[in-house]
Amino acid sequence: MKTNRRYIYVAILLFIFWFALMDNVTAKLEITGVDGYKITTDNYTLAQDHEVMLAKDVAERVLNARISWQEQAALPQGIYYKDQVAVLMYHHLTGESVSLNPGVLTAGQFDEHMQLLKQEGFQVITMKQYRQFMLENALVPDNAVLLTFDDGYESFYTLAFPILQKHGYTAANFIIASDVDNPDGKKVPKLTWEQMREMKSAGMSFYNHTYNLHHYGIVDAEGGTRPAASNLLYINDENRNELNEEYYRRVIGDLALAERRLKEELGNIDSAIAFPYGSFNDRLLEASNSIGIDLKFSIREGLCSRMTPVAPRINKGDSTLSPDQFIESLKHAEPMMEMTINSSMVPLAWTQPQLRDGILLVPLSPLCKALGVEMDYDPDTRTLKLTPGSLSTDGVTLK
Repeated sequence: MKTNRRYIYVAILLFIFWFALMDNVTAKLEITGVDGYKITTDNYTLAQDHEVMLAKDVAERVLNARISWQEQAALPQGIYYKDQVAVLMYHHLTGESVSLNPGVLTAGQFDEHMQLLKQEGFQVITMKQYRQFMLENALVPDNAVLLTFDDGYESFYTLAFPILQKHGYTAANFIIASDVDNPDGKKVPKLTWEQMREMKSAGMSFYNHTYNLHHYGIVDAEGGTRPAASNLLYINDENRNELNEEYYRRVIGDLALAERRLKEELGNIDSAIAFPYGSFNDRLLEASNSIGIDLKFSIREGLCSRMTPVAPRINKGDSTLSPDQFIESLKHAEPMMEMTINSSMVPLAWTQPQLRDGILLVPLSPLCKALGVEMDYDPDTRTLKLTPGSLSTDGVTLK
């Protein structure tokens, strides 16, 4: 009898799971358009970070606008991309002849990377050129490359710096400022302020990787962890997570301290940040903006354009890549698609339009931002309201 009862319980649970799954698959989205017109559709999906993707014809109807999406025109031979920048990301180098860690290049491999860039027609630019490109609409050479390092390892001084000078290149390093102020002899050695000052005088640059937020913090009572810079941490003594205001004070205080130390020690007059683990949210972007950090970098793959407010980077610190694989991946970086609304270019941060079962799905939030439309999406009730008007800080209200 007990066995039969167990089978019944299992069957009930499977039915509930199946029903919930089918409900999620077939759920419709109710949309109120900018003109008040209401439409219900199942031609939508949710991409990363709750990005609503709508069928192009539905988006045109609710926004009362014309949307197009097409590939960039073909480029002449030897030009792999233009008016864009490949931001390469490295971390640590080793002086050994072979690296036992796939995330650590040997100095010889890094030297070969730099030689191949020059040999194959790539143009390494400075952070100043990149800043002017992003913020002042300045031009960059075709096949432009910006070199960046994360975490401020001492190997940047002992191994990378001489190689960069040999090739006439500069690079930016995003440092964890607390590691410099409070060195830990038990960890992989980090740069000193003295070493950074010497390298800065030779053209290298150093920027914010937070003061002390490059770690995973506890985010729930079960001990789950996520990047501390982009999540509400769990306060164990009070059995709750941080409030939004508490989170904001914590991250803005940390970023401001790192900025202050960079200015005090290196005389920095400009700012940039690479978010730890590439993880960020709207509040972290707001905090960065409020203290004057105008260039932002992630670890998502892709080429960078003026349309990307948080720059993607291409990880080239993989010791398992052959030299041919390194350079060929740059030559064949996926070309950007151009999306326009009412014939005006639309900045696409991350989510590209997608073709599914013959239906073109377009990301809604960048379209709303381009039109000055407020977007109020409630995932619980599956309702979306679009209202003409001024934008909030992030352009989206997510209940």
